[in-house]
Amino acid sequence: MTLGYSEHPEATNELLEAVRRYQEVGVGLGDDFNVAVVAAILDIVQSPSSWPKVAYWGDAPEVRRRSVRGFPHRVLYYLHDREVVIVAYAHERRRPGYWMHRLDG
Repeated sequence: MTLGYSEHPEATNELLEAVRRYQEVGVGLGDDFNVAVVAAILDIVQSPSSWPKVAYWGDAPEVRRRSVRGFPHRVLYYLHDREVVIVAYAHERRRPGYWMHRLDG
């Protein structure tokens, strides 16, 4: 079953910023990162329950994470009305839990 998806506006902005930063590191690296993120999203929408739950998040909604292959980032998401809602494109080693306020509204 393939679901649709949406992004929290702050998640969209952080994805664009990460692509820009990777592009500054090396020509084409931002594009490679973007391709890897799209592949992760496709995996998520095809099988949203396959990815592990965020261990330190115990509240509703049930937040899950999917690693971005080849990069130290994760796509954090939850299901709402048969849609995947992406709340963050989070770096694995920076500011754990910074995205939690995005679930308040």
